Amino acid sequence: MKRLRMRTIQILLLAGILLSAPFLFSVNPEDYEVEAKKTERQITIDGKLKEVAWKEASLVDNFTQREPHEGKPATERTELRILYDEQNLYFGLVCYDSESGKIVANEMRRDAELRDDDYFEIIIDTFNDHRNAFYFAINPLGAQQDALIRDEGASVNKNWDGIWIVLTQRTKKGWTAEIAIPFYTLRFKNEENQTWGINFGRHIARKREESYWTPILRDYGLFGRLKISYFGHLTDLVHLRQGKRLQLMPYVIGGWKKEEEGHPFRGTGAVGLDLKYRLTSNLTADVTLNTDFAQVEADQERFNLTRFDLFFPEKREFFLEGADIFRFGERYSEFDEHQGPSTLLFFSRTIGLSEDGYEIPVLGGLKITGKTGRYTLGILDILTDRLSYVEEDEPVDIQRTNYSIFRVKRDVFEKSGIGLIALSKDSLTNPSSNYNRAAGFDFNFAFGQSFQSVGFMAKTFSPGLRGNDWAGHVDLIWENDLWNSDISYTDIGENFNAEMGFIQRTDIRKFRWNAGVSPRPEVLGLRQVYFFNNFGYYENHAGQLQSRNNMIGLWNLFQNGSNLFIGFSQDYEFLTEGFEIIEDVFIPGGKYKFNSWMAFFRSDQSKNISLHAGADYGEFYNGRIFSLQSSGAFKLNKNFNLEFSYSRNQFRLPVEGGHFTTNIAGARIICSFTPNLYAKAYVQWNDTEKRFKSNFLIRWIYKPGANIYFIYNETSILGSHGYLEDRALMLKVSFLFNY
Repeated sequence: MKRLRMRTIQILLLAGILLSAPFLFSVNPEDYEVEAKKTERQITIDGKLKEVAWKEASLVDNFTQREPHEGKPATERTELRILYDEQNLYFGLVCYDSESGKIVANEMRRDAELRDDDYFEIIIDTFNDHRNAFYFAINPLGAQQDALIRDEGASVNKNWDGIWIVLTQRTKKGWTAEIAIPFYTLRFKNEENQTWGINFGRHIARKREESYWTPILRDYGLFGRLKISYFGHLTDLVHLRQGKRLQLMPYVIGGWKKEEEGHPFRGTGAVGLDLKYRLTSNLTADVTLNTDFAQVEADQERFNLTRFDLFFPEKREFFLEGADIFRFGERYSEFDEHQGPSTLLFFSRTIGLSEDGYEIPVLGGLKITGKTGRYTLGILDILTDRLSYVEEDEPVDIQRTNYSIFRVKRDVFEKSGIGLIALSKDSLTNPSSNYNRAAGFDFNFAFGQSFQSVGFMAKTFSPGLRGNDWAGHVDLIWENDLWNSDISYTDIGENFNAEMGFIQRTDIRKFRWNAGVSPRPEVLGLRQVYFFNNFGYYENHAGQLQSRNNMIGLWNLFQNGSNLFIGFSQDYEFLTEGFEIIEDVFIPGGKYKFNSWMAFFRSDQSKNISLHAGADYGEFYNGRIFSLQSSGAFKLNKNFNLEFSYSRNQFRLPVEGGHFTTNIAGARIICSFTPNLYAKAYVQWNDTEKRFKSNFLIRWIYKPGANIYFIYNETSILGSHGYLEDRALMLKVSFLFNY
C-alpha cells in the first residue's frame, strides 16, 4: 500500500513538472530598459532610414518568442531604433526576413484588421501606470491600426484614431518602416524627465510566430501582450511638450437624400464642427456641433433567435473616442462584439438613435476625458433634437433631450482600480416628470498575472418606479495558459431602468461558471486544444427558474492558424409569455428543454483565399432547427479584397406557420489605392424582411486627421409590393487646423 501511495505521489509530481514545463521560463521586466535619444537632426519619413540620426539612436534587437516556441529567440532578426525631438517620437524599423518573398501583406487601408498579415506593434504606457496604453501597429504595406488600452486589456478601443505618420518599404531582405508619433497625439505627465512603459511585438504570419522585446509569457493569458504591468521601459524623455493645444475640425456636407417611403429625393446640406482643446497635458475637451455620421457603415443584418434585443456595436466616431473610460457593466471581449454583455449601464447607441432605428439629430455635445494623477476622468453632455415619424401607422414624437454622464476612476494598488459613474437623461419639454437617472460604483482588482476580480453596484431613478431598482455584479477570473475559470453572479431588480444602457433582462439572478483546460499536445498539427464547460443559471426574485444553459466545447487551434470547434449545448427556457420569433409566428409560453450540436471550421486567414463554415442542429422550443453560417475572403492582391457572408436558419416548430426558412447574405468589396485612399462597397440581403441594403464609400485621408468622403446609401424593400425605403448620395469634406 505504501509502495502504491509513493508511486502515485511520483506520478503526480512528474505530471506537475510536465504540465508546468512550458511555463518555467520567467521574465523580470526591470531587465528591459532602453534610452530615448534626443536628436536635433531632421528626420524625413520615407521608410528608408537613410538619415545619419538613425545611427545615433538607441537600438532594440533582442526579441523573444511567445509562439510557437516560448522563450526562444525570434527566428528572424528585427532592429528597432528610437529617437525623439521637440515635436515627435520616432521609430525606425528593419524587419529582416530570410524568405522575403513569403511575407504576408494583404491589407492597406487605415484601421484594417492586421492580425492575419505580417505586422509590427508598439504599445506605449505614457503614464507608466502599468495598466493603460496607446497601441500602434503597421504592416509592410503601410496600413495603420491604433487603439486605446484600458486596465490591461479589459477594454480595447480600436476605433480611436490618433494622428501619426508611417511610410514603409519592401526590400530583398525584408521590410522597413519609419514612424513619427506627434506628442500632441499622446497624453502624459507634466514632468521634466519621464520614463514610459513600452513593448514591441513582431508577428510573422506564415510561421504564426509572435515575438516581443519584453517577453510575453503564455501564462499571461490569451491577451497577454496587453499585460502592461509586465512591460519594459523607455527612459530619459526630457522636456517633453505637447505643443499645439487646439484642433479645429470643421466639415461641410451636401447632396441628395430620401429618408422615408413616399418622401421626395431632395437636396440637402449642412456644416458642423468638431473641436479638440488640450486643457492640460493629459486632459482634453472635445466639442461637437451639428454632428454628422453619414460615413458610418450600416449595421450587419442578423436574425434574432431569442426574445431579447440584439446587441449592435457602436460605430460613430464621436462616441467611440473615449468610450473605454465610460464603460460600466459586465465585461466582454472583442470576440463577443455582436453578442455583447447582457448588462451595460451606459450604451452610447441610446443617444441619437430611436428604438426603431431612426437617426435623431445631434445638436451638439461636450466631452472631457483624460487622466490627472491617479484619477481618470470622463464628462459627457449631449443634446439631441426633436424628431417625429410614423412607424407601423402610429405617430412617434421624440422630444428634445439632454444626456449627461460623469465618470471618475481611481488607480489603487499596483494595477487595480475603483470608479464611480452618474448618468442623467432629461427631456427638455417635461424635465420634472420625464427623466431617467442612474448611479453606480465599480471595481477592477488584479492580483499577480492570473487572478482578477471585477464588479459593480448600480441604482436607477425613474418617475413612478421605486424599490427593486438596484443591480449588482461580481466576477472572479483565473486565467493562465493551461487553466481558466470564470465565476460570476449578477442580480438585477425588477424596476432597474437604465434607459441610457443596454439591459437584456430585469428581475433576474444570474449565476455563470466557465471552466476550461488548454493543453498543447503537439500532435496532428495542433498548437493548442481548449476544452471548456460554460454553465449559466437564471432565476427571478421569486426563485423561479427562467433559463439554464450548459455548453461543452472543444476548440482546436492548429499550427497553420486554422481552427476547428465542436460543441454540445443543453438549454432550458421558461417563458412567462410567448414571443413572436418571426412575423405572425408565435412561440407560446411554457417550459422548454432542448439540446443541440454545433461545429465550425475556419481556415488559415492569412491565405489569399480563406473560408469559415459552421452548422448548428438540434431541438428548438419543442421543434427543430438547422442553421448554417459561412463567410470567406478573397484577397486578390494588395489592392483588392472581396468578403462574403451567408447564414441560413431552417425551422420546424409545432405552431402555426412554424415551418419556415430565413436567409441573410452580405458581400463587401474593398479597393485600396494607397493606405490613405480606398473605396468600399457593402451590400446585404435579408429575405425575412425582404430588405436589401447597399453602402458605398470612398474615403481619402488627404492629410492626417482630414478626410474627404463620397457616400451612397440605399435601402429597398423587395417583392411585388416593394419600394425604395431610403437613399442618400452625399459628399463630405472635413478639415483640420492646429493652433
